[in-house]
Amino acid sequence: MELVSCLKKTLTKTPFSIGAGLAKIPYSIRPGFGKDYRRAQATRRWFEEEASPEEKRDFIFQRVRRVAEIAAREVPFYRDFYAENGFDVAELRSFEDLGKIPIVTKALLQEYELEKRSRKIAGRSATFTGGSSGEPFLFYSDKRQIGNEWAHMHWIWGRLGFGQADLKLSVALEPEAPPIFYNGLRHEVVLNIYFSREILSAAFLNLPKRVRKIKYLRGYPSAFSEFLSFCETENPAVLDALRENLRGTFLASEFPSPIFRETIERTTGKPTISWYGHAERAILAPERRRAGLYEPFQSYGFCETVRDADGFESLVGTAYWNFASPLIRYRVDDGVKVIEKEDGILKSFEILEGRIGDFLVDKNGEKFSITHLNLSCRRETWELVRCVQVEQRSPGAAIFWVTPRRETTSEELEKAFDFQNLALDCEFRVVEKPFRTKIGKTPLKISTQ
Repeated sequence: MELVSCLKKTLTKTPFSIGAGLAKIPYSIRPGFGKDYRRAQATRRWFEEEASPEEKRDFIFQRVRRVAEIAAREVPFYRDFYAENGFDVAELRSFEDLGKIPIVTKALLQEYELEKRSRKIAGRSATFTGGSSGEPFLFYSDKRQIGNEWAHMHWIWGRLGFGQADLKLSVALEPEAPPIFYNGLRHEVVLNIYFSREILSAAFLNLPKRVRKIKYLRGYPSAFSEFLSFCETENPAVLDALRENLRGTFLASEFPSPIFRETIERTTGKPTISWYGHAERAILAPERRRAGLYEPFQSYGFCETVRDADGFESLVGTAYWNFASPLIRYRVDDGVKVIEKEDGILKSFEILEGRIGDFLVDKNGEKFSITHLNLSCRRETWELVRCVQVEQRSPGAAIFWVTPRRETTSEELEKAFDFQNLALDCEFRVVEKPFRTKIGKTPLKISTQ
């Protein structure tokens, strides 16, 4: 995988003239995942357009049973966990039996070493997530998931007319990068929100015209809402330039707060689309019929819900194609309201409590996304920290409530996070357990007063 990582870094720095050409190569023939991409395209079409209810149920059953059998046989965590809960994979004989499989959670998996909940297979790559929830999770991704992911994502983006060679504008927080740069791997221009909105808007207008021909915005609704609102009043020339070619916005990684969404649609004059998903790649559910109604791809992974003793329903996902760190009936923290089920299969849901972007305000009155603040941390930081939550009682100051993985001090945490370049007075406080909502979610921004 070192070769793959090196190739990714090289492509990221590819000049625009070359990156634009590479973007035209069909995903269906790209080395490494073209075959998986074609398979996933065909599977999605068959499942949604041709399969009977019985075929759909059997499709889900066969794929969940397959990964469960492999995990129970070859993954120490699942072998022990299933034995402790009195579950035998041999009990799985029909779709209805899938409910017998014990639920796993991120907290439970984190109690075990990575290798004890994983398999050694070719092409696996270490992945960690936690930027939006504040609770990091390290696991291995299976290379077979890449084609599956892109085939379904391109269908979602295609709802707004997307073509794979279309240029995108995204956002990131990169302290060592320039205010705006081109990412050849993703064929997108990147706004580095480490810099002020004044600097970013000026940098955008200084781009060559061919690099300003943005077709889609992709990224955090909270970040784009702030940037576009600023441009509307302070630098409308940016909006004029964007509107020339823009077709829509892909609202990624955060539950799209209505106020963020309305701002983006109003300032750009173009539609938006959102989807529910996460880095673990067990669930992917786009909006199809209306905003806020998510309809899961059961061809991507098995998506279901479970109800706890208090009546709250949570999403549960099974990744069909991760045989490196299997996720089987993996419960995520977002509470939902089930809208439709069809033949026992979840068809649509609404998010009751999602990952809405939260801001901090610095000493200069500038707002910036807490999600981006977490994602900017180094992997070494997350290896020290189990969870981090942020509280702001007044502008220009923030309290970071940290649940460490080992004994540590506030001084060590201050060094690990290295937020010295921010116009923000940061205080670090250690807590044994993170603050949680009544449905067990770990909010990123909290209030303890």
